[in-house]
Order: sequence, then structure tokens, then C-alpha cells
Amino acid sequence: MSKNHSYVLGINAYDHDVSACLLRDGEIAYAIEKERITRHKHAGGFFQEVVDYCLQAEGIMLDDVDLVVRNCYVLPVDELEVRMIYQGDMPDRELAQTSKSPLYLPKSNKVVTVSHHLAHAYSAFAVCPFDEGVVMVVDGVGNYSSDIKEPGQLTEGINPLARESESYYRFKGSELETLKKVWLQPCRGMLSDEFFNMDGLGALYSRVSSYIFADWNKCGEVMGLAPYGRPNNFRSLLEMKGDELHVPEWDAEFNQPWTPDGVKKWEASSSMRHWEDMAWRVQHDAEEVLLARARWLRETTGARNLCLAGGVALNCVANGRIVREAGFDNVWIQPAAGDNGISIGCAYYGRLALQKKPRSFVMKQATLGVAYPDEAVRRAGNPLLVSHQTFDGPDQSICREAAKLLAEGNVFGWFQGRAEFGPRALGNRSILGDPRRAEMKDILNKRVKFRQAFRPFAPIVAYERAKDIFVGEDESPFMLRAKQVRPEWKDRIPAIVHVDGTARVQTVRREQNERMYDLLMDFEKLTGVPVLVNTSFNIKGEPIVETPQDAMNCFIYTGIDYLALHDTLVAKNALYKVLAPFIRIYYESRYHSRDETD
Repeated sequence: MSKNHSYVLGINAYDHDVSACLLRDGEIAYAIEKERITRHKHAGGFFQEVVDYCLQAEGIMLDDVDLVVRNCYVLPVDELEVRMIYQGDMPDRELAQTSKSPLYLPKSNKVVTVSHHLAHAYSAFAVCPFDEGVVMVVDGVGNYSSDIKEPGQLTEGINPLARESESYYRFKGSELETLKKVWLQPCRGMLSDEFFNMDGLGALYSRVSSYIFADWNKCGEVMGLAPYGRPNNFRSLLEMKGDELHVPEWDAEFNQPWTPDGVKKWEASSSMRHWEDMAWRVQHDAEEVLLARARWLRETTGARNLCLAGGVALNCVANGRIVREAGFDNVWIQPAAGDNGISIGCAYYGRLALQKKPRSFVMKQATLGVAYPDEAVRRAGNPLLVSHQTFDGPDQSICREAAKLLAEGNVFGWFQGRAEFGPRALGNRSILGDPRRAEMKDILNKRVKFRQAFRPFAPIVAYERAKDIFVGEDESPFMLRAKQVRPEWKDRIPAIVHVDGTARVQTVRREQNERMYDLLMDFEKLTGVPVLVNTSFNIKGEPIVETPQDAMNCFIYTGIDYLALHDTLVAKNALYKVLAPFIRIYYESRYHSRDETD
């Protein structure tokens, strides 16, 4: 593409969920997470792959980019890069990349750094549909106060080693004002204990995730486990005392953490009831704190519109309560609310705050990846194990064929268009199933996803029909709010109803995703149900598929029955059926040998 455009590149650098976002004249051209390329979930390290992905997709060189904005919550990126030299923290392959990259220890004044919560805030308000409103950023941990250099960030008199926990802002047009910040105070202990023991909402939720699942980044699983717990059967973990958050100290009673040893299974642990009750408590307490904060923000500012970002904004149950109970007219949540979305915020900080350009783009969709050509689909075939049939004639439709096979109880891999950016599959990189079949949840968990049986699956529903099936008329295009399933529908779509009667709903308009909408309509014609089970196209321990070949690999090695690659229907042939037991034993052993909580 010729250099007739203004380009800004945003980068979330080095720690987990490395990503890049390229703006073209203020609109998101492309965004990608490193994990999708390397196939290592939450991939950190150097960012060469994601930068190259965006530049190659746009057909430009790095010299064509006018501004590069980076963030890493650990330290300012330039300081971190100096430390990495003498600490030897980078693998040889990435060291070789840095030696050739002008973005490593850059000498150009067009490469700058922005602080963490400010980047989260820009990721939300800069692309929201509101002209004015407020922003709520809550996550595990942000930058040290001493590393926040932007004016007006309320760092005066704050311990230089305190770190960001919560930040609240007001915006109008392209202007952003910081209203309040809540800090994580330094804590004592081993260096690796610092985050685990910090007294903040996101940090505490991650501590519970570590305790139950031996992984700080399994907060979604904690949320899914919470409805199985007994109400008020575990002592308080978070409390509001006036306007201040209080986190009671843990003591020797917290003596049942999950410690995987490669032999015992998490699901068989005698601590399960303890973990369920703990999950209920932390989810309940987090919801109450978030509601109190949101109500304070509304009452203080009188704002009608709220934007959410930061990793805690991925808690769709809490989001649902904020939508219903906090008093705002409208709530918009950044679909990549976690640190993958930092690259979006970095790019828009550059565009709005540094280049002084007005807001001009609304993020109506999260499909920000490359659209792979049909030739890439043809190359992804495995002629020994699968057969292909293309539905592209005037009287043919991949949607009609898929709807028929789904209604017969088959599990579908669905690969279409541009990949979604963020942790949710929203209809382009999805595994789909029939929600009328109660057994579909167990089929997907055991045969396809290889994950714990308690974990629920989400529905994807035509927007016009959503209010008939789920309580509430608010739109949910990014699968970031939980709703109650209406009583008359619970028995009709049992595969997507969680134990508490809720579902993590995604609504789809035809103009948002024409092919998925058509599939839903074709499925409704056959079944009377405009809903499908929708889960991300991946298995436990792997990122969502990016390329047609990734999709084919996942299809071959799991219990998915059919795969739609654009207009091509892929089925497993007779030889596959002979070899299937051996293929699945290999693949399941590969993933069961990992941490049981992956």
C-alpha cells in the first residue's frame, strides 16, 4: 500500500500477551497477538512476529510508520530492554531478532512509551460509540507510580514503588481526565511473591486462581466454578470500608492449594468443595466492589456512558451486574480488555494524545486479523485423512449444509474471514454445536476441548431474537456479559445454560457477521432455535487457531466432526476412522501430560 496514509503502531511488549495494533488514518487496520503466530498461549518476549504480521498485512515497511507507542507493565520498555542485556532474559532466537530490529533500544524519537492504565483507558474510550462518558480500568497490576510520566496521573505523594490497581477517568471527545487511582502498596517477601500477595481486586482474584488452579491466569475458570460454591460458606476475601478497599490477610487456614504433580487429577481432588466455596466468595466479593466503584463513578460525574477495560473487565458475570445495576444508560467493554488490548491503547494514545488527532473510529467488530485467501485453504488439506466438498454454486450454501449437519448433532469447526482479536471467538474462529442437546457440553469438554467438566459454553444468537431467549435487551456483540436464560428456554437449549441459569451471550447482527447470521437463520429454519453453542476454535493449552492449517490440525487431532473452511466442507474419511483411536490417544496424552489446569 502506498504511503498516502498516516500510520501509528502500538505494541504490548515483552511480558504476557504480547501484541501489536496498526492504525491507518485513525482506524484499526490490523491487530494480532503473538500467541496466534507462535502457538504458545499468552506468549511473551520480543515482538518481532506481531510487528511483521501487521506491516506485511498492510503492505508497508516500518519506515512508513509515523509513530510507535509501546508499553510493558513491568518497567518502561526502554529501561527493560537495557536490563535484558545484562540479565540474559531472552532466548537466542529472539536475541537474533533484536540485533536487527530498529525497535530494540531505539534511537528514534518516533518510538515512545506510555503507562499501563492509561493505555487500557485509551483502548476503551478511543474506540467506543460515545462522545463523552467515564472509563473504569481494573486489572491485576500496572506500572510503578514512579514510572508514570504523563501529566495529571495523580502520582504526587504516592510511594514510588506502589503500582496501579484501579484507575477512573472522564472523557469528552478526544480528551481524557484522570479522576481517581487506587494503588497496590509494596509488599514484603520473596521477589516472586510480590504480585501474589498484593492487596488489590485483580491481584486478589489472581491469587485465588493460583490457589485453585496453580495458575494466576485462570480467572475465567474461577468465575465458571463460582456458581458451584455454597453462598457465604467461606470468609470474606474483599471488603469495602467506606470508600477504601480492604483485603483481609490470608493465614494458615488457606492450606489446600492445588499442587499438580503430573499424577493426580484436579477434578478428583478432595479439596473440591473448599475450592468451589472459595470461588463463590471471591466472585461475590469482586462483584460487590466493582458495583460500588461503578456507582461511585456515576454519582460523582453524572455520566450516562461507561467504558470498561483491564483484565477484570473480562469477568462477564460482574459486567452483567454493572449493566443492570450500576445506573448507566450504556456500557461498552473493550473486547480485548486484558493486556492484549494494550497495543490498541498504545496506538490510540499516539494518535489522540501525541498527534492531537480527533477520534474518528468506532470498534464495532473485533475481527482484526488477516483474511486468508482460498489458496491457503486448499493448501491446508490432508488428502490422506479428509475429503473436501466446495459449496459455492448458485444453489449451494455452506451455511445451509452446516446448519443441517449441526441439527443432526455434529460438532463443527468454523473458519471464516478475519480472525478475532482478543480472548473470545466471535464467529470466525469458532467450534459450534447444537444447544438443544444437553450432552453437547460434555461432548465438547471431553472429545474436543479436553478440559474440566464444570466449564460452561456460550451461546451465539441472532440479535433480533436475543431478548426473547435471554433477560435484557442490551446488545452483547463481544460475549462480555452474562444474562439469565428465560425459564421457557432453559429446557430448549440446555447445552448453554450454566448451573446458575445464566449464559455468556454473544449477539450477532447481519451487518456484523453476515455468514454467521445466515448460519443462525438456517439453523432456526430447521429447528426453531436461533442459537448455537459457540466456543473458541482451540483445545486446552493452545491459542485460538489463526491460519487454515491451524484449523486443519485442530480438526484432525480432536473429535470435531466437520470443518468449514470458507465455502469448503471438510470431512474425515474412512482411513481417518481406522486411525482415529491412535490419533486421539496421541493427542490426548500430549495435553494431559501438561498441567491439568491448562
